[in-house]
Amino acid sequence: MNPEPANGRTQRRLTAAAFLFAVASIVWSVFSIRTWLTEQRAARQAERGRWQREPDLPEAPAPYPTNALKAFAARRHSTAPTAAAALFSTTQVWTVHLKFSPDQWRQIEPRSIDPVERRQDLGLRNPAASRNGLAGVRGLEFDWVRADVEFEERGFAEAAVRYKGNGTYLRSQRAAKRPFKVDLNKFAPAAELAGRTTLNFANLVADASCLHDALGYEVYRAAGVPAPRTAYARLFLTTNLAPARYLGVYALVENLDPEFTAEQFGTRGGVLFKPVTPRLFADLGAEWSAYEGIYDPKSKLTATQARRVIDCARLVTHADDATFAAQVGEFIELDAFARYLAVTVLLSSYDGFLSNGQNFYLWLSPETQRFQFLPWDLDNAWGQFGAAGSALDRAEASIMHPWIGEHRLLERILALPDFQRRYRATLDRLLTDVFVPAQLHRRVDELAAVLRPLVAEESTTKLGRFETAVTRTHLEATADEGRGWGRNRPPQPLKWFITERARSVRAQLAGQSEGVRLDRGR
Repeated sequence: MNPEPANGRTQRRLTAAAFLFAVASIVWSVFSIRTWLTEQRAARQAERGRWQREPDLPEAPAPYPTNALKAFAARRHSTAPTAAAALFSTTQVWTVHLKFSPDQWRQIEPRSIDPVERRQDLGLRNPAASRNGLAGVRGLEFDWVRADVEFEERGFAEAAVRYKGNGTYLRSQRAAKRPFKVDLNKFAPAAELAGRTTLNFANLVADASCLHDALGYEVYRAAGVPAPRTAYARLFLTTNLAPARYLGVYALVENLDPEFTAEQFGTRGGVLFKPVTPRLFADLGAEWSAYEGIYDPKSKLTATQARRVIDCARLVTHADDATFAAQVGEFIELDAFARYLAVTVLLSSYDGFLSNGQNFYLWLSPETQRFQFLPWDLDNAWGQFGAAGSALDRAEASIMHPWIGEHRLLERILALPDFQRRYRATLDRLLTDVFVPAQLHRRVDELAAVLRPLVAEESTTKLGRFETAVTRTHLEATADEGRGWGRNRPPQPLKWFITERARSVRAQLAGQSEGVRLDRGR
């Protein structure tokens, strides 16, 4: 056999090498593509993990609606109260878009700080946190970040945005629809909207009806208690990491700040406090530093204003009964307090003043040097707070012992015959004029008609729970059994609670029932 020519062997080797190179190139290309796909998938999963979206949250923004912004704009340059009234019209629905760069979106994520154990002396307060409440106690700090905010056609390029809330944030921190607070002039001093600079967007995750805040504040205002106004907003979000997404319907809640108090009380000289303590006006000593973190004043205090808190604490804690009866009216506007307490008790609002000592404000008048109480955060009102007995218990809650645990201030004030008369007369008047089941049921229907298409945009699951909350007039057994939050139970029907609460309070005023005294172990 003749040996293969050298040029033939060379050609064959070159062909084999080319084949191997081609195979290697294909393998390398496949590997590179798979690596790239894996990295992209990991990035998407990381983004999804950060959102932990509810399964049926819309992926794409729904069409922007046509709202009554022109009517609002026409009033924008009139008096501030008129403009604010147009902004906070209960049945108005605004379209709002929050836009973050990737860096801004990373920065808005809560920072971790040292949590604290739940102690009675601290209540819902972490001294290391800038905000009082459960989120700070759990070790979460919310920082302001710059973002672009579009409110209908108005743009605010240097707005400050952060997360807000405590229980509502913790309940939604693994979901897309989290609560936001927007400060329009923190980084842009001239920015405002209808004379307001701060906007609160409540995400309604604890309230299947989406009505608790709006309807609750309406009842307070009808009773003569200054309370925030509300509107609704369809909130969109862009992070530059994903297309704009529709988060859902939010309650737009008026901020309690100097603009609010100036309109309500006709003065900017007083001070707002936002206490967090189950022992309101307990004596903590003679130094303001012991009170400051607990009472959280929203402006700089004068020495006289700080002294007023301390002196009231000493009266409530130490005064004998005769002295307390004679002097408590010098510190607290008793008629105003009777109205605030009556509505709070009618709403069985136990995530606040009656129980854990949060979700209310104190206003100290510069003229009278007396305190008034203002409501805040009513998503767990209307008998819904799951840490206060069963739904039936909350509908039957005692009007003469409405607090849970120790509450020295209420114990002493409700022991005064004169205050009892004011308080019971206020309850009777409200049951006649304001807290009337037929009237409130009609109002529920009116507001539900506005909200129904907005809730439907979010998901069929939420729409089903919404319909249960706003249409049913009876309570399912599974919604009442046991304590706790009942996240898997049917929502508590709002109309059922209104009817049962009015009946129970009337029976108690008539001496036919003593109601149910709630406690933490019930």
